Amino acid sequence: MDYPEPDRTQILDYLFKPGYGASLQLLKLEIGGDANSSDGAEPSVEHSKGNIDCGAGYEFAVAKQAVALNPYLKLYGLQWAAPGWVGEGTNSVFTSDDITYLLGWLGCAKQQGLTISYLGGWNESDNGAHSAWFASLRSALNANGYSSVQIVAADTFAPTSSDPWPYTSDSTVAILGDHDVCGYPTGVAGAQTTCSTTPAAMNSGKPLWASELGAMDAGAQTGCTVPCAPAMDRATVRGYIDARLTGYLEWPVLDAMPPDLPYENRGLVTADQPWSGNYSVNAMTWAIAQFTQFVWPQWSGNPGGWKYVDSGSGFLQGNRADGSYVTLVRSGGSGWSSIVETTSATAEQRASFTVTGGNKLAGDTVHVWASNFNFANDSPSQWFIKRPDITPSNGRFSITLEPGWVYSLTTTTGQGKGTATGAASATFPLPYTDSLSTPGQAGGYDDEPQYLAAMDGAFELTPCRIPDGGNITCTEQQAVPTPVFWEGTNPATSTRFPYAVIGDSSLANYTVSSDVLLTQSGTSAGLIGRYSGMSGPQVGDFDGYIFDVRTSGAWKLIKNDKTSGDIATLASGTGPAGLEAGAFSHTWPQAQYSNLSITP
Repeated sequence: MDYPEPDRTQILDYLFKPGYGASLQLLKLEIGGDANSSDGAEPSVEHSKGNIDCGAGYEFAVAKQAVALNPYLKLYGLQWAAPGWVGEGTNSVFTSDDITYLLGWLGCAKQQGLTISYLGGWNESDNGAHSAWFASLRSALNANGYSSVQIVAADTFAPTSSDPWPYTSDSTVAILGDHDVCGYPTGVAGAQTTCSTTPAAMNSGKPLWASELGAMDAGAQTGCTVPCAPAMDRATVRGYIDARLTGYLEWPVLDAMPPDLPYENRGLVTADQPWSGNYSVNAMTWAIAQFTQFVWPQWSGNPGGWKYVDSGSGFLQGNRADGSYVTLVRSGGSGWSSIVETTSATAEQRASFTVTGGNKLAGDTVHVWASNFNFANDSPSQWFIKRPDITPSNGRFSITLEPGWVYSLTTTTGQGKGTATGAASATFPLPYTDSLSTPGQAGGYDDEPQYLAAMDGAFELTPCRIPDGGNITCTEQQAVPTPVFWEGTNPATSTRFPYAVIGDSSLANYTVSSDVLLTQSGTSAGLIGRYSGMSGPQVGDFDGYIFDVRTSGAWKLIKNDKTSGDIATLASGTGPAGLEAGAFSHTWPQAQYSNLSITP
């Protein structure tokens, strides 16, 4: 949201605009929980019970713009972390207070004009033993006007043959969704990629979703870290053949974050430079477009949904190593599409098609769109390109399939490849000053200061408790008490504390300063310099320097080398700057900040 126009709209077009880029049909929203969920933290709409702020964060803003581009897009909400009060003294969100919290979040979505179609429980933290909680959630949804919201569970890791998908027989769970069902990273097994399910799940009568795929390099060029983007097509084709999967969510949709974090170079678009307007449309966009621009679900109001044709789906030459294909027919038999992948094949093949089902389909012109994802090609200009049309003869035709490609053959029209490009790349501009009193380019789309990325905690704009010169709006760390951490991390043994970073790795020798107001006795806050990286879920384990000042007047200069400790000497290094609150104190104080300055 910090990108200026027209760049922000261009990025959103590549993600959501039909017939332009990825043309996404389903968007999972993180329900902000004031704590880190992988590469950052998103603010909650309810830091403390009963005090709801529907303008918190940027998720609703993204969703509103996405739905404006594609009115048929469906929205899905899921929790990673949660504000501390929902835990009821535990490290879990499976509580009655959390159901109250979810109803508040749904109310905010409704207030913003958004319809949430799907709701999950707790990301990758469900052991399958929470049927009673889901039953209570279902009852609460029905009683509060959300009977149309369908529950997806368990949003946990891939099942095995001896461990059926949780909730296969649970009537309150409408959709069975699990993560990494086609390997981790997705498609890592290459030619032998297989997607997993169980007989119980397939016999449940419920839709089966790969509710998180991805975690791989977003590119498809020489030097990308295999499996890379084309593996997504390998999974989404084989997902139906192997496991009758009909829904797929790629993680993450977008890489928009500071450098030196664990999950860089992921997603459909990379947008790490809002100050320059530079962004890149990754191969992952076009890998997904090979599906989404050619088939779509049968959702209410969306004309002409598609269904899989089992007899038109399988493996080329009956061999996984040669590739795989699926065929879908549009409602009413008004069109068909086949997606064919040869992402792990090693030789050219000739594929023959016979179209049946009536003279109309058999005689329709076949349009071909294809992506050369062969790593030796190294040319984005060959991703998602229009190939010559094919005119069947008596419903029959053939096509040559090159190794490392993905093909979409269709009788439909309306596909396209966006042409917008971002501005030239540029390093973070110095000197940099920010009053920390406005959202900058984001305007009403975000309630956080420009370019500042929270790693833990919630750094939001709020009235200054004491005006700072001309500033009556400040940035405040608002998460209180300590949140319920994702995957149940114990707050008492963690090294986590609220902090946010700004800048990029070009920052080397600089002075950073900010006005800080400590609002609570016995707390501390301060600045971070030369921030670099963090270590997994212990978000406070990073390389950098912390200048921390307490209300008593005592101060510390800490070198943080992922094991934290006070030392007297400084060392060389480069990295962004930042703000922090309560470093290593196991408190999450509500400090305020204004007038940030970074100068060479």
